[in-house]
Amino acid sequence: MNPKMIRSMKAFTRTVELKSMSAAASELHMTVSAVSQQLRKLEKDNGLALFHRNTRVMTLTEAGEVFYQSCLDVLDIASKNQERMEQLTQTPAGIMKIMAPVGFGGGLLSEPLRQLTEQFPDMQFKLSMTDEPLDLVTAGVDLAIRIGPLPDSSLYSHHLIDWHLIPCVAASHPLAKRAISSIEELRDEIFIAHFSNTYDLPLPAPRIQVDNMQTTVQLTCDGVGFGLLPEPEIKQRIESGDLVRLLPDWAGVEYSVYAVLPVRESIPAKTRLVMKVIEDWFKQV
Repeated sequence: MNPKMIRSMKAFTRTVELKSMSAAASELHMTVSAVSQQLRKLEKDNGLALFHRNTRVMTLTEAGEVFYQSCLDVLDIASKNQERMEQLTQTPAGIMKIMAPVGFGGGLLSEPLRQLTEQFPDMQFKLSMTDEPLDLVTAGVDLAIRIGPLPDSSLYSHHLIDWHLIPCVAASHPLAKRAISSIEELRDEIFIAHFSNTYDLPLPAPRIQVDNMQTTVQLTCDGVGFGLLPEPEIKQRIESGDLVRLLPDWAGVEYSVYAVLPVRESIPAKTRLVMKVIEDWFKQV
């Protein structure tokens, strides 16, 4: 709502209720001249006189009575809106739409969402899991998690964490029984690559390319070939023995994870809070 209009309406209604411009001016921390200017502007904007004026008292015209009731309604809505905004700052509420890579649906967001839903019962979340670089504004997304490096953009981005892609193979695959000491030894093997795997490494050309990281992980687990897989997403599979990490002394390929927002300024407090909870958890993974 227009702050100047709200200010004028407050000057008008308090003048009516206190039956005095000077009393209204004192209450609103304005000069009498400023209140008078506000009232005259309202009359000009409405094209009608709002007061009957004489030297002793100001009374409302018929138009003034109608406008007074309208002002009360508008000021009530403005007050409730302000209260709601303050609640959002202090106690987050409402729906938040989050977009993230498909692989993050395997558990990386479970703990942050558990914390948020328990701590803020008035918040609701809509998750959209995709590896496609969709337009956040068109999709109506509040917060997107994306893998970097990111292209130049007018969107706001915040670096969350750096993780690694590591070479893995199913425990049932023949490669799991071999002592692999260098990447070069994988040249003749079947490489399953996510479409974003474009690293300058002496790896074979991918025999299978996938646009979905969960499918890349699953094909690797099924023994189709080896893959460069995101360590946080397959950590439990390695611990359970389903996957075997090749080249355990090699750190792997580093990649960055970002929070991306469709706005650069006036970021809602609840968005900042959700981003912080996710970032804190990612640093523990």
